[in-house]
Amino acid sequence: MNDQPPHVLMVAAECRGLAKAGGLGDVVRDLSKALTRLGTPVSIVMPCYDQVAHSSRPIVSFPVQFGSRDDWPVKVFTRELDGVTIYLLRSQKFFGGRYGTLYVDSERLERGAFEDDAMRFAFFSAATLEFIRQYPGLRDVNVLHCHDWHTGTLLVLLKHDRRYRRLAKSLRTLFTIHNLDYQGTRPFELTGERELLSFSDWFPALYRRLKRMGALTAFSDAHAPIPCFNPMRAAINLAGSVNTVSPRYATEIIQPDDPARNFIGGRGLEDDLRRASKIYGILNGLDYELYDSSKLLPAFDVDWKDWPRIRHQHKINLLEQLSVHLQDIADRSGKDFKNRDSILNKLAAFRAREWYTKPLVVAVTRAVRQKVSILLEPLDKSGTVLQHLLQRDMFLIVLGTGELEEQLEEINRSPNGLFICAFDANLADRLYAGGDLFLMPSDFEPCGISQMIAMRYGCLPVVPNLGGLSDTVQTGKTGFVYRGVNRQAARRGLIRTLDQALWCYTHDRGKWLAMQARAMSARFEWTTAAEKYLELYSGSMR
Repeated sequence: MNDQPPHVLMVAAECRGLAKAGGLGDVVRDLSKALTRLGTPVSIVMPCYDQVAHSSRPIVSFPVQFGSRDDWPVKVFTRELDGVTIYLLRSQKFFGGRYGTLYVDSERLERGAFEDDAMRFAFFSAATLEFIRQYPGLRDVNVLHCHDWHTGTLLVLLKHDRRYRRLAKSLRTLFTIHNLDYQGTRPFELTGERELLSFSDWFPALYRRLKRMGALTAFSDAHAPIPCFNPMRAAINLAGSVNTVSPRYATEIIQPDDPARNFIGGRGLEDDLRRASKIYGILNGLDYELYDSSKLLPAFDVDWKDWPRIRHQHKINLLEQLSVHLQDIADRSGKDFKNRDSILNKLAAFRAREWYTKPLVVAVTRAVRQKVSILLEPLDKSGTVLQHLLQRDMFLIVLGTGELEEQLEEINRSPNGLFICAFDANLADRLYAGGDLFLMPSDFEPCGISQMIAMRYGCLPVVPNLGGLSDTVQTGKTGFVYRGVNRQAARRGLIRTLDQALWCYTHDRGKWLAMQARAMSARFEWTTAAEKYLELYSGSMR
């Protein structure tokens, strides 16, 4: 590349403010904003789901070839966020109606894993390349920054579809792995009553040619019982550069999984990752304009006088107003607040004053295996980790939804626990600001943003020593980190470390306040990350 800043096109399934399920949406928005502030032109292209409430204008329409049709209609809308142009690709077939949400849980519909989403994002990949090829406003794009498995098919088309040869020569590609656990695998060939079930259905001519060439191996799933297309593997093998969202995760995923020592690594792709020239680890940042305790009511910050008293007031306010907050969520969310009746009934007898001076442990999470499975496992013959945790003299509030939500109802059977099966951003912010400890017992964590938010508000994280959690939390200084040479040791390490944290809260207030101050002062700036991404775009990172 020359000395001119690159024009970067982010290709992603999510962007905070439009559609977001996890940290991917935060990264796409915040990194784009940081790059723009450094003088780098950035645009974002993503699907226009029904759930996207967008005040945008249509700019172009074009047909897309997909499956047996060459005339699937796509309309492109545009708007701006943080000075960044967003292109929203609208297809009623693939992102409207029953497909109008960000992701589709195919297994709940009794279909194969990723059956719906793999098809939808394969179409998005084809539509994105057609958009780049046809739209004059993107003629000067020279970096394609692809995010997670949803964009793996795009890299296959860019490399192997003859229509995009000229485009491939002009574009440098970067693929960012946000979570290796989700790979989007689907069969290469499959017959069924429904259409577009497999790679050969999506791109029949390309599939036949790649099969004749013997070129399918580089993006097949070696562990599937039948020949399958793995878009995550395809992206790793085809992108010009590959990175993860923390340095520690980059070292973990080049190693194989090892359940015996409680280690989750490359999820079957470690050989591909090792063969890549280099996997770069760039730590995500946090938007400190968005997460700013000085903008709360009441406001506080680490360098303000009497901040511990003001922060404690947030805890009192949270506990006193909990019933009101949850009734408001129930009124607004309806059936999306899945255990509303049991929670509201329990809160009718809630006595907030009992918990003012006792530790408040909070978690804002997805109720999925990666995030909370260790809590549901046995610590010993007398009960699970969660049951032992609830025996402590503390109050636990967990906010989240997911596949393990029924198991987490165990929390509501304890007088000192609440599992709120819903999600509300306002309540999440109140938990960060009012909680004393933030519980984040992940099995693996590519980076994590929740621990950074918690630290910003003085809510000390309790986390395992892995992935981005290891890169961000300093044990005994800004939080509490547990370890374990195997799964049982990790369970015991979690309980032991939580006990240490509770003891510190109760018996060593000087150390506790010093840890809070250091946590609130810690900074993980997006500018630092953006400068490293610019090195990757230019090919100069070592």
